[in-house]
Amino acid sequence: MSALPPAGGDAPPPPAAHPHLGGRVRFCVSCGGELALRKWERGDGSMQLLCTRPGCGHVHFLDPKLAAGVIATRGGRALLLQRKHNPGKGLWTFPGGFVNRGEVVAEAAAREAREETGAEVRVGPLLGVYSFPGNPIVLVAYLGEILRGEPRPLDETSAVRFAAPEEIVPAELAFDTTRAALADWQAWMREGRIPPAHPGEGGRSRRP
Repeated sequence: MSALPPAGGDAPPPPAAHPHLGGRVRFCVSCGGELALRKWERGDGSMQLLCTRPGCGHVHFLDPKLAAGVIATRGGRALLLQRKHNPGKGLWTFPGGFVNRGEVVAEAAAREAREETGAEVRVGPLLGVYSFPGNPIVLVAYLGEILRGEPRPLDETSAVRFAAPEEIVPAELAFDTTRAALADWQAWMREGRIPPAHPGEGGRSRRP
């Protein structure tokens, strides 16, 4: 028999939702009970989605979303693409996207470049890892070179272009992580910190 609503006929408010989900995950995958965003008293005290059904105790952890990208250069200019869809529709970024479960991160960056521009990119040295408070996405960005194919707009891309460091406008870039990675690339280029063996800058390619 279901419980009666409180006096006045108002139904009880739904459990608080996780700020990164907007209420889309509401039920426990272990027992089907309702989830609520509460302090994890049995753990580290952080706010987590906890099952409210007595005796269950399941914690629905929300792991960060790992993305991989590559700044592939030609003659000291970075390959950029204009996003066709939201988020960031009409803004610019470099090839990148989410890493699949079990996928090697560098291989994910090369796959995204192929899917978004049609070009085969060899992923080179690590540029940096980028994350921001309140943003569930962590970006791993690499330097790279174009091996085969002329970059062109495909299903996820409205346009492609090559840009020198001084031609990049932060306000035209899609994401905080994009701006941070390209700012590091610009600084590396100004300071001559691009690894000398990086083939996109005239060095000899390092082969496995």
